[in-house]
Amino acid sequence: MMGIAASLLTLVSAALFYLTDREQRWLAAPLASWQRLVSILLLLLAAGLWVVLLGIGVGLMAALWLFILALVVQTLLAAHQRDTYQKNGGRP
Repeated sequence: MMGIAASLLTLVSAALFYLTDREQRWLAAPLASWQRLVSILLLLLAAGLWVVLLGIGVGLMAALWLFILALVVQTLLAAHQRDTYQKNGGRP
């Protein structure tokens, strides 16, 4: 149960972190910059859960790998949805 909570916190943190960036491609305007701080706090909480669950070395690596994997997947999905893969060729 704690692993699911840590995973969800990490994924929500990555989503917020991506959506606050000015170069994000999912929303018309990025979210407010204070939500990036919320994202970082959620990531710290998730990393703490991972450390409790798996130990310090493996827990930190699991938290960071899941965070980076979520950011990469979001970016690739957004690029596939909005950029040159479409027939109209680019951003509207």
